[in-house]
Amino acid sequence: MFYRIMVVVARWLIFPFLRLFNRVRITGTENIPKQGALVLAANHLSLWDPIYLFCCVDRRLNFMAKAELFKIPVIGWVIEHVHGFPIHRNTIDRTALKKSSEVLEKGETLVLFPEGTRSRTGELLPFYDGAVLFAQRSSAPVIPAAILNTPKSFPAGFRQTIHIRFGQPIDFSEYQERKINSALLHEMTDQLRNRIKQLQEENLNS
Repeated sequence: MFYRIMVVVARWLIFPFLRLFNRVRITGTENIPKQGALVLAANHLSLWDPIYLFCCVDRRLNFMAKAELFKIPVIGWVIEHVHGFPIHRNTIDRTALKKSSEVLEKGETLVLFPEGTRSRTGELLPFYDGAVLFAQRSSAPVIPAAILNTPKSFPAGFRQTIHIRFGQPIDFSEYQERKINSALLHEMTDQLRNRIKQLQEENLNS
């Protein structure tokens, strides 16, 4: 129930409010499958990023977020009640791995930020391998997304262009039958990172 209420609040109140003060461009939503398991991977610039994704993706989203966020009053509670769950970085978090698998097994959308933290400069940080690991295990398509200028959302900025571009699904089918190892995951992660970087450049040039 709370999730549904937040969807209504986000899409009918928060999103229109943000559009009053910023130019918001959302492109490529036609690339997002309407149903079935899906991994959505995006670069990360600000705390606004999940809110924008929540507003513009017409699917139930399950956010993987760093565990530290759940310790912040109010913010942690909200994340948890919109189907967010924690991941402890720099370790093998088996609880988060299990939860991610359950999300995809139910045919839902798993959202994560492969950088693991916000980029303060806008440049892509090194990626963790989690996004492609879940894709390899589940055969779920991976939708890359490039986010631009969300740190300049109101009240930090006024009439700035916020642009979110969704790319076409990345085809990792050639990796499905191969044994998982670090080299394989790094190769897949490089493909994902390069695609998001390309989408970033398309944002800047559009």
